[in-house]
Amino acid sequence: MQEVLHHIQSIKGVIGSLIFNEKGEVLSHSFPSLIDTETVQEIAGLMLDCMHGLQVSETLELMDLRYNEGRIIIKPCSGILLCLLCTRNINLQMLNITLSMAAKRLERCSFNEPTPAEDHSSIPASDSTPDTHLRLPVAHLANKEAATSFDSLGMIAVSQNTSSQISDFYGAPFKKLSLINDVTGTSGTFPVMVMHDMDAQYDGSILVGPGIEKKLKLSAGDKVEVRIE
Repeated sequence: MQEVLHHIQSIKGVIGSLIFNEKGEVLSHSFPSLIDTETVQEIAGLMLDCMHGLQVSETLELMDLRYNEGRIIIKPCSGILLCLLCTRNINLQMLNITLSMAAKRLERCSFNEPTPAEDHSSIPASDSTPDTHLRLPVAHLANKEAATSFDSLGMIAVSQNTSSQISDFYGAPFKKLSLINDVTGTSGTFPVMVMHDMDAQYDGSILVGPGIEKKLKLSAGDKVEVRIE
């Protein structure tokens, strides 16, 4: 759980985070030292009371409490709740993408039997036109809400390993990528967000939202020609 919290905490604007269960018991937390354990436990209890008082504990997907100097964001996840203390101007759309992946990870960490770790030591081999252009498959987030938020930014994303793969292939850094669908002839150029992909499940692929997927006439798994801009 700490690994997940530390990953979330790397996002600009996240001050602290905690995970608590439906009884209000703190399972894990990561806050600055000025916030002691007793205060963290009190926060969990207050947030649980708030959810019960609003009668949203069974239907809530995301709660965003806004104050003059900051925000408290709560994300339910299969019997546990993730609570974040954030600055007032945090980018909620980008945070929501990370929370979606974190929730999926927490479901396995908390309630499923441990499974052998997959070997992600190498990025899946990709097809490319010899010494000219790289070809990679596209992928998308399974969570529709997060995918829509991601899509509204008009961006595509790659994992850190895939970013290195593309830079090494072309011998240059990049901020934008052009994606070309050879089958339909559709193409587009998009700014790129490099994600800290905890499970490395997106290594060797380009993450796109439904809007870009529709524009380029693609489906998950289709391969596109990737060019740096």
